Amino acid sequence: MFRMNLLRAAGLAAGLAFLSTVVFAQAGQVEGTIRLKQADGSTKPAAGVLIDIYRIDIKGHYDVKTDKNGHFVRLGLPLQGTYLFVFSGPGATPTWMNNVRITQMPVVDTTLDAGDGTTLTLEEVQKQMAMQKAGGGAPAAKTLSPAERAKAEAAQKELEASAKEGKELQATFDLAVKHFNEGVRLKTANNYEAALTEFEESTKLDPSKNKNFVEIAHRSNAQVAETNYQLGADKFNKRDRNGAKPHFEQAVTSINKAIAVASAVSDDPTVNNDLITYYGILEKNARILVENYGAANLVDDTVKAIEKAEALDAANKNKWGVLKADMYRSAGRTDDAVAAYKKVIGADPAFVDALYGLGLTLIASTERAQIQEGANTLADFVSKAPPTDKRVAIVKDALEGVKNAYTVEAEKPAAPARGRRKP
Repeated sequence: MFRMNLLRAAGLAAGLAFLSTVVFAQAGQVEGTIRLKQADGSTKPAAGVLIDIYRIDIKGHYDVKTDKNGHFVRLGLPLQGTYLFVFSGPGATPTWMNNVRITQMPVVDTTLDAGDGTTLTLEEVQKQMAMQKAGGGAPAAKTLSPAERAKAEAAQKELEASAKEGKELQATFDLAVKHFNEGVRLKTANNYEAALTEFEESTKLDPSKNKNFVEIAHRSNAQVAETNYQLGADKFNKRDRNGAKPHFEQAVTSINKAIAVASAVSDDPTVNNDLITYYGILEKNARILVENYGAANLVDDTVKAIEKAEALDAANKNKWGVLKADMYRSAGRTDDAVAAYKKVIGADPAFVDALYGLGLTLIASTERAQIQEGANTLADFVSKAPPTDKRVAIVKDALEGVKNAYTVEAEKPAAPARGRRKP
């Protein structure tokens, strides 16, 4: 089985296996290890050995070379074939192995004697086989009837056409991987503009063409989203709000594509971790657009996505609940935000992120009762947040402002439980 590993980087790259599924089920593989005998009788892996594989029941030729460990793998061999293996390598005496059926012998190992490194041609091997047969050697391969030969040749042509398609898909896949890895390298070097170009190229891989394209497709779209976020944040922080907006918008579009592609994978439990990451990317970009650009149209769809994240990430359900409430608060949907924050606090009264969000939401009200409740909630936050939480000082200033503006003073919370903040 042919495997290719993607570069692992940026938390988004992982190993991918591209299986040649376009080749018919009648096609298989053969592998083996070739060793070279040394003068002292020991053997060592024979690198660079050429293995010519000839189909002898009908015409067909395949080849492969051993790697530095003397190992080889050859895909796409018709299972119904009978083969002649010819081994030729540097510093070795060539040899051959006849009448191999890979259904019975999927692993072909051999040891070569030292020699002059000549290469045997098919004609030379055939002459040796004829001499061997004359001397009572191994029986010749089965002779096919005309009908059997025609059927085998038709199957061979079909296999070759399928193999050609597989080769084209492999080339497309390899190109996408090349762009993805280059994008990761550039992004790691903080060259976000160039990285974005590479990731956009890798998203051109169509996941509908082969199921093994799916992973690189959704990860590429996720990288496009994250890189756009970085570019948008940089522009926003430099006060180029108009220049930043398209990047955040593209981030939302791209991460939704990543989510759609990844969600279609039902037989890979590891994809859930990717989806949890993707929902987080969606939330942060959508909230920026809602809060700073008034994109209220994103709220409901983003909330639905957060609810899917809650289901996948049950251990962090309250974290997602706060993010949902934050989304409502950013959109000015106060009642929805209050309800969402209170749901989290009902599950965990010491969840400080929910206390913080609820308190800020309530003190922004024009109703005294809600302002009082907000002040009380923020005081509860101060009592339960870790002393290192930078928001504590901000909240204390806010409480002082509420006291001066509305003559509302926080009531002392009962039985504080300090320090419980969920990740």
